[in-house]
Amino acid sequence: MALHNKVKITIDGKSFTLMGPETEEHMMQVAGYIDQKMAEIRKNSKAVAIDSSLAYILTSINVANDYFKEVKQHLEQEESMEELRLQVMSEKAKTAELQEQLEQLEREKRRLERKLQEYQAEEEAVNAGLHTSKVRPRKR
Repeated sequence: MALHNKVKITIDGKSFTLMGPETEEHMMQVAGYIDQKMAEIRKNSKAVAIDSSLAYILTSINVANDYFKEVKQHLEQEESMEELRLQVMSEKAKTAELQEQLEQLEREKRRLERKLQEYQAEEEAVNAGLHTSKVRPRKR
């Protein structure tokens, strides 16, 4: 495995050779991004036509600004994800608690249904006893 890839790039009309562990495609993308930023600086400021080092400094500042915005956005997204994780955990706990309550209610319902059946059976037995006691055998 090659430790360093080598690629020729052009930034601000100047050719460079980059070497690094990143892929050639990645290094080309980075160079293209820097070249694009440099072109924006040159287009938007007449002062850089006189002083190329100013163009390089302004480009560096713009790239650093983009970087810090991305880092901030990434951190905000991580915080949002952590908040969502906590909400999900809270909802899971609530769901588990509700599930336990539901199971308790179902057990109580079954217990009450059994008790009702017992009462109904007792009532039927009592009613059956009343019917037989009302019917008296005839005396002969």
